[in-house]
Amino acid sequence: MKLKNIKQLLVTIISISILSCDDADFGSMNIDPNNPSDPSTASLLTSAQVSLSGYTTATTPNLYVQYLSNGQYPEESQYSTVNFDYGASYTNILVVLDRVIELNSNEDTMVAASSNGSNDNQIAVAKILTAYTYQLMTDRWGMLPYTEALQGLDDIFATYDSQEVIYDGLFTEIDEALALIENGQPGPTGDIILGGNMARWRQFANTLKMNMAIRVSKRFPNAGGYAATKFNEAISGAITSNGENLYYTFLAEENNDNPWEDRFLAPNYRLDYLLSDTFVGFLVGSGTPSAPEDPRLAEYAVPAEISGTYVGAPYGEENGNTPDYSFITPDVIYNQEAPGYMFTYAQVAFAQAEAVELGWIPGSAASYYEEGIMASMEQWGVDPADATAYIAANPYTGIEDIAYEKYVALYLQGYEAWAEWRRFGDDAPSLSAPATALSGNGIPQRQAYATNASASNEENYNAAVSQQGPDNLDTVLWWAQ
Repeated sequence: MKLKNIKQLLVTIISISILSCDDADFGSMNIDPNNPSDPSTASLLTSAQVSLSGYTTATTPNLYVQYLSNGQYPEESQYSTVNFDYGASYTNILVVLDRVIELNSNEDTMVAASSNGSNDNQIAVAKILTAYTYQLMTDRWGMLPYTEALQGLDDIFATYDSQEVIYDGLFTEIDEALALIENGQPGPTGDIILGGNMARWRQFANTLKMNMAIRVSKRFPNAGGYAATKFNEAISGAITSNGENLYYTFLAEENNDNPWEDRFLAPNYRLDYLLSDTFVGFLVGSGTPSAPEDPRLAEYAVPAEISGTYVGAPYGEENGNTPDYSFITPDVIYNQEAPGYMFTYAQVAFAQAEAVELGWIPGSAASYYEEGIMASMEQWGVDPADATAYIAANPYTGIEDIAYEKYVALYLQGYEAWAEWRRFGDDAPSLSAPATALSGNGIPQRQAYATNASASNEENYNAAVSQQGPDNLDTVLWWAQ
């Protein structure tokens, strides 16, 4: 989709179309967020959050990291799709959040907007979600329009900014949001993620900032350096337990329910997502298919119908006889209200373990490592005795252990798992692209821009490709180098 068209939406004030993204179910809310007759900031915020929820349950990144294999239709696990359009993320999320900020900042509209919560608190939430969305986007595509995006006819052909520029800008936006939060003042109505609870939005912002800091740790590894400073500014305000996990709340209603349930129930009923042989093999470990080493497998999946044991489907192949293989737990695929996790305490604990290894914070990497495993086990309902036994059998020995356990803990958090697998590089669990891959030379390192990107913004597209590398699945992103 042309960026020019994105910006003209703001100028011509036409309705936002709910565009389909190749790997995300963005839902629909029957809301016209740019209609001047109904400039409700509550409706706008709800609309943006519903659109954003698709990132939490997207299938493609879960296939990239081989949590899952396809059933009868293997093309997704064979990397048949190379080009992914970022247009929906701009139109359905970023443009809408920008409108929330505008309505709460403009003297002509801010009084009316304040009926939906404190102006500053609404702006803070919109900024936090903007930063979260941009991070997800740049971690998919790399260079993107950022500093010149969303400016209407003032700049109809925006420059693609480097990831370094984007990340630096997002850190600033998060800090601005944190400074705006007004304790004791009403949070935004229409907030279906945290119900307008500004203490929780403060936690969200700090957890996001912490996560971004560890994401750029390869570029800024030094204690006391750029990333370490950002990490230490944020970690004390991040979530501290599973009770504070951050997730999108799906509802038991068809216009805002868990997309996994929609994929597995009529009229779709394709049963097209199975646990992969790679992932099942990791979790079976030194155990057996009927008694796996890792007790999380019994919470992540169900035994195969035919054998009654845990069996992974060969990755990248057609697996038409699905009863031969293990499916995702019914708690996810047959539950309309299964949460779409954004950040979990296990992620925070593993990040702290890594920060100790990097010399960013004091403490014991082994203790944080064990805490991360225990948090993951608790999150998925594993018996504490089984969790303790697993930790005793898998003591901490170094960074590869953090990379492996974080990978296991991020199950079904596809975009986070894929980003962390790429960042850990040689320390990450070993994955191999299928022999049947239709594109690329390995596990995808990024997603290519939409097929019309070069025509819609040719000069800036060419500059981005020249700086970043070929517009394909193999180009390694800045923070992973």
